[in-house]
Amino acid sequence: MKRNAVFYITLLLLSFGAFILVAKQGKFLEADKIDSATVAAQTAVENLDDPIETWKKAGSKLWKGFHEPLPLLLLQIAVVIIATRIVGKLAVFARQPFVIGEILAGILLGPSLFGLLFPEQYQFLFPKASLSSLQLLSQIGLVFFMFVVGMELDLKVLRNQADSAILISHASILLPFLLGAILALSIYETLAPPNITFLSFSLFMGIGMSITAFPVLARIVQERGLTKTKLGGLALTCAASDDLTAWCLLAVVIALVQAGGLLPALLTIILALVYVLFMWKVVQPAMHRAGRIFTNREAFTKMAVALFLLFPIASAWITESIGIHALFGAFLAGVVMPDKPKLRTLLAEKVEDVSTAVFLPLFFALTGIRTQIGLLNQGNLWWDFALVLFVAIAGKFAGSSIAAKASGNSWKDSLSLGALMNTRGLMELIVLNIGYDIGVLSSQIFSMMVLMALVTTYMTGPTLNLIERVFAVRKDLKEEGILLAFALHSRGIDLLRLASGLFPNGTKNKAVTALHLTPDSWISGKTAQKYEKTSFEPLFKLSKELGIKLNTLYKPSDNVTRDILKTIQSGNYNVFLTGGARSLFSDDVLGGKIRTLLSESETNAGILVAEKLGELKRFTLAVYSDRDMRLLNFTLSLAKNIGAKLSLWDPKGRVPHLSQKDRNLLKKEKITILKGENPQVLSEADLIVCGLETWEEETEFRNWELADGSGLFLVRYKG
Repeated sequence: MKRNAVFYITLLLLSFGAFILVAKQGKFLEADKIDSATVAAQTAVENLDDPIETWKKAGSKLWKGFHEPLPLLLLQIAVVIIATRIVGKLAVFARQPFVIGEILAGILLGPSLFGLLFPEQYQFLFPKASLSSLQLLSQIGLVFFMFVVGMELDLKVLRNQADSAILISHASILLPFLLGAILALSIYETLAPPNITFLSFSLFMGIGMSITAFPVLARIVQERGLTKTKLGGLALTCAASDDLTAWCLLAVVIALVQAGGLLPALLTIILALVYVLFMWKVVQPAMHRAGRIFTNREAFTKMAVALFLLFPIASAWITESIGIHALFGAFLAGVVMPDKPKLRTLLAEKVEDVSTAVFLPLFFALTGIRTQIGLLNQGNLWWDFALVLFVAIAGKFAGSSIAAKASGNSWKDSLSLGALMNTRGLMELIVLNIGYDIGVLSSQIFSMMVLMALVTTYMTGPTLNLIERVFAVRKDLKEEGILLAFALHSRGIDLLRLASGLFPNGTKNKAVTALHLTPDSWISGKTAQKYEKTSFEPLFKLSKELGIKLNTLYKPSDNVTRDILKTIQSGNYNVFLTGGARSLFSDDVLGGKIRTLLSESETNAGILVAEKLGELKRFTLAVYSDRDMRLLNFTLSLAKNIGAKLSLWDPKGRVPHLSQKDRNLLKKEKITILKGENPQVLSEADLIVCGLETWEEETEFRNWELADGSGLFLVRYKG
């Protein structure tokens, strides 16, 4: 015990002594700090003699900092993403695919406009030395993008529709390929790079004319609601076969160009064929076994993600080393992935957002920098561009249309297929950039081909609209029904429950159309299929229980309001139902999209405001004026069909002033009258029905909160 006391006292004394020494040392440091501060203050005062010079030095240092590789690259990425988003949205507003805006944004950022109007700022933002970093990043993004494109190819569909689809696809490649090779005869001497043989140039021109943009075409098919039609299925199958064949031909051409001779090119092609065979016979079975293991998100660990993402990188490295191109290897890696929809969707979700939102815009910017429209002002180059455009449209459109007609399709479907196959878009840009990188295309011909890709993609929508008008036949409108538009499937279920009560007693054919739109047209086909399935499966189950024939409409959309309006206007729907909710910035449940839908359509409409409906046993109709009594029969029929009791809330004392007919109906149906102006009397109702005009005018009504499981049903009913 004494030893412990001595030990603690000794430790305390040593600690106190150490503290004294530290304090003394601190005094010395403090004095030194004061002296240093005095010197610094004196120096600052001296520098105040010329503050402008000080600011100039600071500004110069900051300006030099922007020219460092990393800050400059980050600035380029920010500018490119903002530009492509803005111009892409403008393209959607003009009813064009988003990719049109992205391509156009890339051209506008290049020397054709930005560099022409603001040369100094252009040189600061895109100096020539920085383009190598931009190109490497864009190539990484393209590797993953082509991997996703390869995964979207459904080889089973190719096998199932091999007869007509492959005939049309190969015809749509053969004719533009031949026309492109013939075109090369007239422009080879003036526009081909000096060290490129005619064979390489003509083959590449042929491939450039015969490409179809499968991803863009798939989105156009989805946006137009053609996915489940014969035309949509045929177009997707032809485009898939077209891309597969075109990429194989491209690999051969690249081998010929880069090998520098026929024998080295033959060796490269043999190595490529061996690699394709290896991927098909060895890697694909192994991938299929992996697909049986990683079937859900829980099993999809970070290690699994890393391995799967290394696969396209390794494949791209091998094909680049062979002498083909890295993008062909990434595309092939996607093709041999396991045919498990869940696995492919999970991978696409991991890869697609970053590659399309960040890396692809960089690719568009790089393409725009390489596209110099001003070069076409020399000589008769604009006439050469017109010839290139004519050959591209005539070859692709005519080849596809004639082959489709020869396969037994109608003229309308054949011409529509030709218009769809003429879409080039992003895939064309990828091929053109490969040609530019390996030196096959000069700056002039590259600019012409980029403009051709832009024009042919832009004209797809207007051409399809023109074909629709030309072949339009007057026909009876489809039978009346109810249209539901929903975002979450739980809301779709609630709307379908209400829709079941809107059919008059004795209705035999209860038809309901459910519309679900994904507010993003750039999702992959696999992801779109997943969203469509998860959205409609619960509704199909409920529709069978309710005895309702359910039709479904689904598509990714960049303008949800516009597409809902188009659907309402294109059908003979007597009722339109959708969900409403208070926004982040307002308590108005009719704000934004819903107000637009109500103002630009005249059909009967119902807006459901509810988190999730519970049991529907008690309905209450709010009656503020005589016009609300027009909803009495509507609400009574709805309550009866669903099996609920109806009460009437009379805050303004309108019931005594009703017509004798209405009072007799209230008495006959034993409808309870709720009095008093306090909306809290509605708290026991499962569903409150209110006229839209009343909701707009009686603002105190909005202060009332819904109980859990209950809902507010705002109705515009014209009989």
